[in-house]
Amino acid sequence: MQRRDHEAAEAPLPGAEPARIAALRLDAHAVLCVGGRPAAVPLYRHIVERVGGRFLHHDGGEEDSSARLDATLAAADLVICQTGCISHSAYWRVKDHCKRTGKRCVFVESPSSAGLKRALISLAPAMATPQTDEKP
Repeated sequence: MQRRDHEAAEAPLPGAEPARIAALRLDAHAVLCVGGRPAAVPLYRHIVERVGGRFLHHDGGEEDSSARLDATLAAADLVICQTGCISHSAYWRVKDHCKRTGKRCVFVESPSSAGLKRALISLAPAMATPQTDEKP
C-alpha cells in the first residue's frame, strides 16, 4: 500500500494540467493541512515538500488539542482544511481564523492526495500576488 500511495503522489492529476502542479513552487511557504486520514499524512507531506513547501499538520481534533490548532494556524502561510474528517469545533476555528487574518484557505470535502493537489493549485495565485482589499 505504501508503494501505491507514493505512485499516487507522482502521478499527474486526471483531468488537470500536469504542468501546473509540476511548475508550482511554494518557496518554503508553510502549508497547514488540517484533517486527513492518519495513514495518508506522509503522502500529504511528500506532495507539499515536493513543490518546495514546508508541511504542517493538525489532525482536526482527533488527538491534537485545540490550543495546538491555534498555534499551528498562526504559523501557517496557507491552509488546506479537509472537512470530511475533522471536528465541528476545528472546522469553525479554521474558518474563523482564516477570515479574521485574511489567510488563504481551501476547504476540501473528501480527504485524498488528488484533493490536496487541487487545493495547492488553487492556492498558487495567492503565492504570486499578495491579497489586498484595495481595488485598482
